[in-house]
Amino acid sequence: MLARLVVVVALLAGLLAASATQARAQETRVIEVVSVELELVVKDTKPKKAANKGDSIVFRDKLLNPAPQFGMAKGARVGSDRGTLTYTTAKRARFDGTATLPGGTLFLRGEVFSRREGGMAIPVAGGTGKFKGARGVLLVDPSNPKTPNRALNTYRLTFPAPVA
Repeated sequence: MLARLVVVVALLAGLLAASATQARAQETRVIEVVSVELELVVKDTKPKKAANKGDSIVFRDKLLNPAPQFGMAKGARVGSDRGTLTYTTAKRARFDGTATLPGGTLFLRGEVFSRREGGMAIPVAGGTGKFKGARGVLLVDPSNPKTPNRALNTYRLTFPAPVA
């Protein structure tokens, strides 16, 4: 009985140590792009002009470099994004969309959260190409009143550690 308990404890310790090693080995990356609205379609159900279940907003944007990255200059078009924000209640919404950047696509899916400083946070639920296995969050800053169709999008991504 004691021997079996020692084996179980040793196995659990090994699993926890492996999980901690993997967590430390994960790669993180931050990508910033300027999102410029190309299309915005609002479906406003009754009661009108108030967020409520069933309302939706469809977005389509081009993405520009705020600084040189991806081997391209500041201001260069580096991708696009599209998606649908759907209200599930008057105060809650989900997002389903994609962002295409050099090297792959990010999948944006899940509950949207308002940020204290304004804007919103959208879960990153995976990706393709260079973004395969990516998880994290897209932080959308509120638009500047001087440029209402533009926002700074910050992707905070975590990638699984490469298998050795």
